[in-house]
Amino acid sequence: MSAPDFTLRVNFSHEDKEAKGLRSLRDPQAAPRKVVYFTAREAVDMFPRLLLLGPRGAGKSVFASKLAAETGATLLSLGGPHDLDQAPAGAGPLILDGIDRLGPDGEQRLNAALAAQGDRPILLLGDGAVVRSWRLPPGFAVHGLLPLSHDDRAGYLQAAGIAAPAALSGAAANPALFALALGLSGPADSAEALIDAAFTHDGDATAFAALASGRSTNRAVDGLLAARHMQGLPPHEIARHFLAAPELWSDSLANLLRRSPDLRQALAALLLAGESDAALKAALLLAGNEPDPAVAGKLLALIEEGRLSPLERDRAARCLARWGDPRDLDALCAIPGGSFVMGSDTHPNSSPVHPVTVGDFRIGRFPVTNAAYARFIAATGRKWVSPEAGNIERSNAPATDLTWHDARAYCAWLTTVWQAEGRIAAHEVVRLPTEPEWERAARGEQGDGGDEIVYPWGLGWNPAAANSEESGLNAQCAVGLFPAGASPYGCLDMAGQVWEWTTTVWGDDMTTPTFRYPYADDGRENPAAGPTMRRVLRGGCFSSTSLKACCTYRGSLEPDGSWRGNGFRIVVAAS
Repeated sequence: MSAPDFTLRVNFSHEDKEAKGLRSLRDPQAAPRKVVYFTAREAVDMFPRLLLLGPRGAGKSVFASKLAAETGATLLSLGGPHDLDQAPAGAGPLILDGIDRLGPDGEQRLNAALAAQGDRPILLLGDGAVVRSWRLPPGFAVHGLLPLSHDDRAGYLQAAGIAAPAALSGAAANPALFALALGLSGPADSAEALIDAAFTHDGDATAFAALASGRSTNRAVDGLLAARHMQGLPPHEIARHFLAAPELWSDSLANLLRRSPDLRQALAALLLAGESDAALKAALLLAGNEPDPAVAGKLLALIEEGRLSPLERDRAARCLARWGDPRDLDALCAIPGGSFVMGSDTHPNSSPVHPVTVGDFRIGRFPVTNAAYARFIAATGRKWVSPEAGNIERSNAPATDLTWHDARAYCAWLTTVWQAEGRIAAHEVVRLPTEPEWERAARGEQGDGGDEIVYPWGLGWNPAAANSEESGLNAQCAVGLFPAGASPYGCLDMAGQVWEWTTTVWGDDMTTPTFRYPYADDGRENPAAGPTMRRVLRGGCFSSTSLKACCTYRGSLEPDGSWRGNGFRIVVAAS
């Protein structure tokens, strides 16, 4: 059965788009707004150059065909490494579907082909498990296709007059599996149960061979059938296939482990040996509910070394969060005092470039996490409206949906706690950073970059160094997943991830600061400034472009404002 024609949506919301600029005041007592995501078609209209990511069966090819028919765009469906040779030159829109099937050197082939296409509108579609870590030319937005919602599927069943309880299972959120579930009369609560109910074993070996040869026409279904076939293979043969091509066999191995958990121990011994990327990918698949020291060691290395893609590192961090993240997420970095260059001429609100002097201080290596802020909430009973507040898998992600007053209250509470524990001296306090302190920690001794933007890692954008719009996550992730973005003093996540509160007053106009540069002792550090006086935010967030996710761009928000893209990090200094 072909997949029904659903309106696919992407992981980019109207709120995210609003927050790319400076944000306006919200009632802190109001309930959070319902998140409304843009459709894939709206995303195409919004971003002339776009990479849409989705797992097998997410509806990418169906969407590409429909879009080409509606718009007259040239569609090229890729099935092998040489298909790109057929990409026609021209000025009209071009759609390249299946870029994940370009082979081991697909990234290089794709970039060479894109270089020959000029500035024409281009839509790329591919499996995020394969292509999320690829570096594309500047100008490409990256967004992921969302699974089908329960409400959308229920509405379809009602409108079509179909009784198919399996179509409302979690597995059927995948469009290809939803289409399969429509033909079943009974329930099926997993992808494996869907396959078992819909197919005999006759085609398992055929599906396995089709995947291995790259001839599969429905990889979502064939991956599940192949997993059934693999149940009959010896562990060393399963491991051989996976280690030779982990991108090809990851889904099947994950399905196999769910089908045959007794194979886990034998496969772990074969798959975790060595330090290859394949071994790290295997650790992600072998991670279960119970802590496993061998797997945990691989996952920690994956995070701290910045290996694989951001999505895979985030999956590793989610697992470590469930088991108890072994990293010191309250760690502080020592920042030496002295004079440094502040500001940039790359944006009017950040100029002129000028020297500023700060004293010695320590600053959080990471933004304050959900786990740390939850301890404050448990101790004080303060209200915290955040969808991530009780999610154990996000305990190591930045705490968000916080006002300036929330952040300051946390600092005051932590001062008392850390003084009592002896972690800080009696004459020291925990507080938010001033704007110069934040920039000092982010840029270190880097001087004026001229026409180039200054980033924590130096001049020149590095998409592998920050959780920004270019990463395609479009959400805060666990802290510390971008080690390439470390500042000169070892601070992480200072470009992208979440906007961070400072103590410094911006002014009451959203666009133009009242307190301009040069920085001065002119009332901009007044803690009692009124509720309309915006405070400076720094660093950009997951939906910020490389123009804002940097050391020098100045954002702002009213002290009573909050959203899912703003958090904070702490400073420890003499009172």
